[in-house]
Amino acid sequence: MHLITNQEPVMNILKEAEVTYVTEEKAHRLLELARLGIAFDEFESLFREAPFSLGQWAHILALSERTLQRYQKSGHRFSTPESEKILKIAHVMYRGREVFGSPGVYHRWLSRPSATLGGQAPESLFDSMIGLDMVLDELGRIEHGVPA
Repeated sequence: MHLITNQEPVMNILKEAEVTYVTEEKAHRLLELARLGIAFDEFESLFREAPFSLGQWAHILALSERTLQRYQKSGHRFSTPESEKILKIAHVMYRGREVFGSPGVYHRWLSRPSATLGGQAPESLFDSMIGLDMVLDELGRIEHGVPA
């Protein structure tokens, strides 16, 4: 495994996550990326794409806002668990845009309570890997027209 240096292009984690179903090969690639740790500049594309404030990102990643700001200034890499969550969120964001056909429509859906998610807004589940799986399952039901 090689380390990413400053001379190499910044990885686009949104592009890495652009799959409907994660193949074994893709899973190994994502595992390698998570173990290496995602640098803040690699995370920025997702940070800008998602409809979350710095405070919401801090909550989702179980970090303080100040820690996120330090990561941004120093180029610090996220830990493996944080990187795994970031990659999973990127996958959920891709699937949502794919299912709804529009980032705006998907972002509105994220903020609305869902009966099938126990009355919670999908975005409130992003702080947990299980919650992210629940959102993915709901997106699958929507995509295939399965009633709640």
